[in-house]
Amino acid sequence: CSTVPNKTMAAMAHRHGATVVVDGAQSVPHFRTNVQDLGADFYVFSGHKLFGPTGIGALYGKAALLKEMPPWQGGGNMIESVSFEKTTFNDIPAKFEAGTGNLAAAVGLGAAIDYINQIGFEAAAKHEEALMAYATAAMAAIPGLRQIGTAAGKVSTLSFTLKNISSEDMGKFLDSEGIAVRAGHHCAQPTLKRFGLTSTVRPSLAFYNTFAEVDKLIAAIKKAKHQLS
Repeated sequence: CSTVPNKTMAAMAHRHGATVVVDGAQSVPHFRTNVQDLGADFYVFSGHKLFGPTGIGALYGKAALLKEMPPWQGGGNMIESVSFEKTTFNDIPAKFEAGTGNLAAAVGLGAAIDYINQIGFEAAAKHEEALMAYATAAMAAIPGLRQIGTAAGKVSTLSFTLKNISSEDMGKFLDSEGIAVRAGHHCAQPTLKRFGLTSTVRPSLAFYNTFAEVDKLIAAIKKAKHQLS
């Protein structure tokens, strides 16, 4: 999906005095994000979803809101001065970066961002869109397979169930075929409940995937259907 729905929802929320936090972990690897244009008060993403290291992420926040917030952790670098009478915290962002940071992961995340910028978001998005169209059509031809979420312009994440096979069993079977997916509720139980489900299988496609790998996924799903149902 694009940033337009988020931008619209942020404007609606602001009209009612709400603070808007956008979790961009699933979208930030797939298209350019302009946080100023988006209008959210906070925007967050994790490093590993951007092909970087685990254990690191990024938080964007509007300066006025960050200045009002107290630090959540104490330690070196976040103190301007301290005495028995009072403590004065450093200005943002240092106020929120207590102690020694995860330096190795920060370097790794920077390298990952440089890497995706070298490839180009536009080139990556074009390839991912072609993969998604190919995979979506192939999955639609499998009897008993239900695709969850087929909106035009969505990011390259597929979600499906297969009749008479649990998502967990399908996930284990695909793992045995050398295909990495996630099976479960994907931290979105209310959304799954909306579709009358408790879990789905979620393959995710990225710029480094190939059409041959999509073919392998489809063949493995058909094999699971034959062996498990």
